[in-house]
Amino acid sequence: MTEHEQMSGRGNSPAFATLAGATVALALLGAAAQVAKAQAPLAHLGTNAIAVVEDVQAPSAGVNFMDFVFAGQVLDLGADGKLVVSYLSGCRSETILGGTVRFAETGATAQGGTVTATVPAGCQTAMAEIGADATEAGAVAVRGGDMGDETEDRVIRSSEPAFRWLAGGSAEVRIYNIGRVPAQLVWTGHGDGGHVEYPADAPRLTANVPYRVEVRSGGAVIGVARFSVDPTLAVPDTLANRLVPVAKP
Repeated sequence: MTEHEQMSGRGNSPAFATLAGATVALALLGAAAQVAKAQAPLAHLGTNAIAVVEDVQAPSAGVNFMDFVFAGQVLDLGADGKLVVSYLSGCRSETILGGTVRFAETGATAQGGTVTATVPAGCQTAMAEIGADATEAGAVAVRGGDMGDETEDRVIRSSEPAFRWLAGGSAEVRIYNIGRVPAQLVWTGHGDGGHVEYPADAPRLTANVPYRVEVRSGGAVIGVARFSVDPTLAVPDTLANRLVPVAKP
């Protein structure tokens, strides 16, 4: 077998077959390892939230649309209040009717009310490898890389993401395609109350392309994050799974 055959993979010796098999096995193991780490913590994005509010019809609850919910938090929905949350762990959503609600990473309980959980069949949420200093599971896959001031990407399924900046307030939001050099401005919008949803009539985001979101107020950048879109993710289209938390720079 020539050196060219060895390098091109056309060798057929037992040793080469063993090596090729081992290479494939390592590749599969690497892919499995990436899946196993898909639910990475979002602590790098500045929040230890476990869920996000999708809908609220309870003035006494003290939360609003797209507010984060935390483990141990207690909300009073009154007798007739309604709250819908989706969990950052990726698959679980809950509709809560009435009562005093206490949240935990495994789900909410409602004294004097009811909790109806939804976990779609076939939802593939990998368990997180969470260090002792981490307090949150991510909604979808998070991939690492050399990203300057941000340390990880947020990978979402939907091409219509939602953005929640931890600084709060009204702000201008800019999205750049950083897969291009120089980075290309894709969309500029405005959000109030610390959040905005990417409009359906905005330029469609391309799958597997790195994007950077910048949140600006008073001429200064008050939040940054990186994200990409992977429509093959086996997660439901909940708000939590579309959400990109934007941390203070």
